[in-house]
Amino acid sequence: MMKQITLFIICLMALPTGVNAVSHEQWFGRHAEGWFWYVTPPVDEEQRTDDKAGSLPSTVTMLPPKAALKAFQEKLENAQALAIMKPTDENVAAYLHLQKQAMENSQQFANVWQQVVWTTPELDHTLVRPTSPQAVNAYYDKQNAQHKVELSSIARTHGLFYFFKGSCPYCKRFSPMLKIFAEQHGFHITAISLDGGNSPDFPNPRLDNGTAKRLGVNTVPAVYLIQPRERSVQPVSFGLISPSELEQRILTLINHPTGSSL
Repeated sequence: MMKQITLFIICLMALPTGVNAVSHEQWFGRHAEGWFWYVTPPVDEEQRTDDKAGSLPSTVTMLPPKAALKAFQEKLENAQALAIMKPTDENVAAYLHLQKQAMENSQQFANVWQQVVWTTPELDHTLVRPTSPQAVNAYYDKQNAQHKVELSSIARTHGLFYFFKGSCPYCKRFSPMLKIFAEQHGFHITAISLDGGNSPDFPNPRLDNGTAKRLGVNTVPAVYLIQPRERSVQPVSFGLISPSELEQRILTLINHPTGSSL
């Protein structure tokens, strides 16, 4: 035991003077550092530089937002051009670092954008034009009911001119749809035959007396919206279209009238 103590004292005495000068508090008082007085080595300066490789320079972040964004875009484009023209490992890696940062910034912006929309009803367009199946059905049910009221109101002051030919195959398909449409909304239809032929849905049409020529009707079936009180006429459709499209066209013409007088 005495030999071990003596050996320990000799070892202490053999330490350099600088070590002997270390105070008791600095040497033995640092028990919190653990066995062998372990200290976390300082971060190498090169490693710090690598960690900041994907971040913007301080000069860029100090710029106004618009200028900073433009500077970053130019830096990204220059890095891409350099990587393409000189595709070394270093150049390609530098471009990929910047591209990764751009994607991360875009994703963060998209996430915040979505959160703001979710928590701000007046900014959520899906409340105006929904996307879920249940909400879409409710939206169109409400829209169809509103359109029905509007079209019924229009039918009180407006009528329809319907130009057709008995020999026209498109007219034969369109006539029954137009008749049902008129009955649903209360429109009065004046059917005008351009070839003297009849239609099962409009068995007693008028013969054209020059009205088609004055309006420039060259294609059938043709539908015109008329307002007898003001003697105005507006073309609605030419050819075979669906009832829903016919509804939309009439509503659009009422809100944005264009046409001529009879």
